[in-house]
Amino acid sequence: MKRIVAARLPPAAAGQTLLDYLSGRFAYHAREEWLQKIQNGELALNGEISYDPAVKLNGNELLEYFPTALIEPDVRKDYQIIFEDEYLLVINKPGNLPVHPAGPYFAHTLWALLADDNYGKVHFVNRLDRETSGLLIAAKQPRIAGEINKTLPDMIKVYNVLVHGVFAQKCTASGYLVPDLASPIKKKQKFIAQSFDTEAPAPAGGMAVETVFTPLQGNKAYTLLAAELRTGRMHQIRATLHGMGFPVVGDKLYGLNEQFYRRLALDTLSEADRRQLLLPRQALHCCQLSFVHPVRKEVMTFTAELPPEIADVLA
Repeated sequence: MKRIVAARLPPAAAGQTLLDYLSGRFAYHAREEWLQKIQNGELALNGEISYDPAVKLNGNELLEYFPTALIEPDVRKDYQIIFEDEYLLVINKPGNLPVHPAGPYFAHTLWALLADDNYGKVHFVNRLDRETSGLLIAAKQPRIAGEINKTLPDMIKVYNVLVHGVFAQKCTASGYLVPDLASPIKKKQKFIAQSFDTEAPAPAGGMAVETVFTPLQGNKAYTLLAAELRTGRMHQIRATLHGMGFPVVGDKLYGLNEQFYRRLALDTLSEADRRQLLLPRQALHCCQLSFVHPVRKEVMTFTAELPPEIADVLA
């Protein structure tokens, strides 16, 4: 598959040359690099390859960029199709495989791999982070994705998660996720425990979350949990467990030290950091999905075994 980045030019681009606009608007390449890319035929205006860096823009063209020299990070590609019919796929995704194209990832995504393997351009229903493994539903048509999306509030989603510490008893964690203002990392959330049965007001800007945690196996250092989602919020399991004092093994953001997240971005993780993390990815795995088939209207339940890299920590 070929990566194409396309955008309609704004009126402010009118009168500028193609090279001036690119080098001024997209500073991640130097002016000389943009010149080379134009001359290589990597840019098109209104569907026509433009080799002229001095062409004047009118501010309404469709600009397309066909990057040819992007080196994508390595990923795992050993996904498994565990169910398929004419409407959908159920996939067991390995850790360290992005689902959708974003950032430096395009060909190295589950979406692109499925297309390359002749499954077509699918539409994912549920979401998993790049580092999270486990079950995903992919619809073969937008209409089918829409039908499944209508049932998302009733979908049963269970995760396995390995945490630091001894998590002794089953519990239901209710409360709210709010931005963690004490963290320099903008996307980090903070869990505030609060029963929904009380009349206490919800924290400003808080998103209600509820997760049922059940200990499955453990030792003096770690506990493997089943986490059943009652709500579906980004970072819900990881942020909730961090707030409860049970950080997820391998988690750079909600684990033992949020500085791991910054060091990973800067490629400065030390060997000591990696030993503390124990795993190169967060120990979170979607192990069960149960949903109503969008056409047959029957309840379908799928499970996926715990990956060996997580199980080995408890061995």
